[in-house]
Amino acid sequence: MKESKKIKHLSLRIDEDLLRRFDYVAKSDDRSMNGLLLSLIKKCIDEYERKHGKIEWTDE
Repeated sequence: MKESKKIKHLSLRIDEDLLRRFDYVAKSDDRSMNGLLLSLIKKCIDEYERKHGKIEWTDE
């Protein structure tokens, strides 16, 4: 049986001006802020793993 992905919620405190500019960037790229943030997080992880190796952990 295929395991479904667990979606987690993240609360973020952010300056209003920064949030408005981030929203502007997301809309100009035809994305939601959530979609843009997820793509930036994935990019950050990819860059980290290229430099330091794959991140491994156990589910204990």
